Amino acid sequence: MIEEKVNTNINSPLSQRLIKNSFYTGLALAFVGMIPFAFNFLVARTFGREILGTINISLSFCLIITIFVTNFFGSSGNKYLAEYRGRNHLEQFTFVFKIMFIGPIIILSIIGIILALNWDYFSQHFSLSPNLFFTLLSYIFLRSFYILIRRALYGIDLVRSYAMNEIISAVIMLVALIYVCYSGQSSFLVECYVLCYALFCFLGIKTFIGNFDSITKKMVSSDDFDYKKIIKEFSNYGLVSMIGTVASTSTGYISVIIIGMYLNHSDAGLYSSVLSIASVLMFVPKLFTQVFLPEFSKLFGEGNKQKIYQIFNQTNTLMLGLSAMICLIVFLFADDILSVFGKEFSNGSLILKIILPSIFIRMISIPFVSFLSGTKYVLYPNIGGIFILLISTICWILLVPKYQLIGIAIGYTTGIIIGIGYQIFVAIIKIRSFDAIG
Repeated sequence: MIEEKVNTNINSPLSQRLIKNSFYTGLALAFVGMIPFAFNFLVARTFGREILGTINISLSFCLIITIFVTNFFGSSGNKYLAEYRGRNHLEQFTFVFKIMFIGPIIILSIIGIILALNWDYFSQHFSLSPNLFFTLLSYIFLRSFYILIRRALYGIDLVRSYAMNEIISAVIMLVALIYVCYSGQSSFLVECYVLCYALFCFLGIKTFIGNFDSITKKMVSSDDFDYKKIIKEFSNYGLVSMIGTVASTSTGYISVIIIGMYLNHSDAGLYSSVLSIASVLMFVPKLFTQVFLPEFSKLFGEGNKQKIYQIFNQTNTLMLGLSAMICLIVFLFADDILSVFGKEFSNGSLILKIILPSIFIRMISIPFVSFLSGTKYVLYPNIGGIFILLISTICWILLVPKYQLIGIAIGYTTGIIIGIGYQIFVAIIKIRSFDAIG
């Protein structure tokens, strides 16, 4: 019965648009996934584990800060831009767009002042270079708006423009990175990211200016516009989304910082090479999330629960088969894969194998988590995210003093398996009501 429904709708405008968006997203993410891997590869081959670890500790510190801002404003903005676009509500759509960018400017300015006044403390306790303050502050601002602009472009269905902007920025970043490594200037490695994000933000602003009127011209004014209600809904969704997503996403960044604080920069470099492999493996899941999360939100805004179920059903089998095949190949050739960073990195194969189950469950969970986050069940994936952080932290406290890097990997994997397992379980229960409607 489900297969008949899917076949009937496979040539619908919805399916065609999803295929087109998936293509552009895949193209963009190929470059997005290439950049962290290329960065770690070139830095590892050129400067070694110590410099790689030092740089990744600094970036992880910055990313811990940015994910709070981007997940509060970005997740909520993405959802409500897509939802109000689906309802053709002009005032609500425009108001959400303004909140999505004005809010982060205020928050990031406050964060910048706090860091400036206490930089000696942060640099000493988090193993950061005292000379990188302005560079890292620029990275925090530009990285945040890079994510926010990307989320907004998806929320208003400018996927093709996003892809082109992403590719141009990534190419410039790669050229700059190659030059820095070739000239042996390790002090300018973070600036390569700053250049990339600055260019993307410029291109993103230009895209908004050129397309905003055409997007809003079909929208109509609404008599029930209530900015207080919108702020409340935006804040509630953003807060819940931020807490859970930050809890789960920050696990990788926190693990790198812990290595820098309690082990050494060389170990952080080895661990970073493993995480860069994991980042490449998450290419397909990121593609599905980028496309289907705003699509679920749009369909939910339209009240089209039947199509939500159809899309959910289509993607599950595909993700399971693809994830199993990819993870099996990586498990069998872990030594060879890590050796591309250099011979000194091949002894991280055990760490990669321990982390691999967490990658697998993250990959297969994408349709489940996108369904929950894109509809009215956003609370549940965020509860799962909190489980991830709490369980990983407990494991690190117990295991790192004795098992060091292996303890880091075990804690990381244990938290993700339990937290995401909970998310999948809840999604299976909730999706049944959508099937009954269809």
